[in-house]
Amino acid sequence: MSAYVKTAFIMDNGGYSVKAELSLSKCPKVTPNAVMKSKRERRRVFVGDEVEECGDCSSLFYSLPIQKGYLLNWEVQRKVWDHLLGPTRHNIDCKNTCLVITQPMFNFNSIREAMYEVIFEHYGFHSLYTNTAPVFSAYKYAYENHEQWGCVIVDSGYSFTHIVPVFKGKVQYQAVIRLSMGGKALTNFLKEIVSYRLLNVMEETYVMNQCKEDIKFKYGFQRNRMRGYMRERNALPEKNSDEQFLRLGVERFSVPELLFSPSDVGIQEMGLAEALAYSILQRCPETIQPYLLNNILLTGGNCLFKGIQKRLWSDLRSLVPEEFDIRVKLADDPVCNAWQGARLFTTGKMFQQSVVTKKQYDEVGVTLCNDKLHC
Repeated sequence: MSAYVKTAFIMDNGGYSVKAELSLSKCPKVTPNAVMKSKRERRRVFVGDEVEECGDCSSLFYSLPIQKGYLLNWEVQRKVWDHLLGPTRHNIDCKNTCLVITQPMFNFNSIREAMYEVIFEHYGFHSLYTNTAPVFSAYKYAYENHEQWGCVIVDSGYSFTHIVPVFKGKVQYQAVIRLSMGGKALTNFLKEIVSYRLLNVMEETYVMNQCKEDIKFKYGFQRNRMRGYMRERNALPEKNSDEQFLRLGVERFSVPELLFSPSDVGIQEMGLAEALAYSILQRCPETIQPYLLNNILLTGGNCLFKGIQKRLWSDLRSLVPEEFDIRVKLADDPVCNAWQGARLFTTGKMFQQSVVTKKQYDEVGVTLCNDKLHC
């Protein structure tokens, strides 16, 4: 980094977790973006990754700063950021650090301006750069694949799933599609079907979310294979045990299936494959459609489900004319892909010219931020 920006601290501020670390590091630390309380330890508040110190994670009370994809609770968000920036974690000197942070697609002006105020006036960062997670992912994809024309980022996170076509470094906003199906909806669906069939887990959000992430949920293609998977026993005790165990069969397929068939739970919107085909073939110019179909990248926590890459290609192949080639790639690290893209951006020539310094903010105000950092 030059003397203009000495150090960059990168935060991918997601609805479920914050991926944060200095740009000099290769991998970020993933921290829950929440403040939690336990029934067993009522006097203590767990901030972020402090939940790992909780002896009993059942019936945790959640307080999330981001609701439906947008930052609404600044009191909770500041607690999480204070924890991350403080001496027990990253120990950041804000006055000599540039903050690179993500924000959601089509963010509201009021939320964006409140973020600028908190970053510059409350924390006093030296400078700021912000963009959306799909843009950072597209930057990384273009850099690694030497693809200067275009790609489509499918970012399936906790709150939403976004389909974002990017051509020559510019987002095709007319073709961006947001689907309401995300990780939170999948966890809620898992809680409902387990509560109906086995035992009441409606208040066990943390436990069921961990269950969703740890058990091998996957997409099945053949009926006989699905039956075989359903016969598997997952960590069932051979002897009597005081612990409780869940036996999951069809749930391992029906939960991730919602990404492709949201109508299964009464949500009247397109599935992932249909939305992707509509975005490219109906909303993008014909001249760039071949480039986009040949460069589809899957990112976000929901892309960790086994088989999603093959399933999307299979469904998309039946919706796209045969003269088009289709290539679907899965990010090496879907959860941290946007952070890694932001890290690459901080090493480029454009980064120094794109940031807004605190001095500029003090002189001009949020107007400069809205003009220079609008995304």
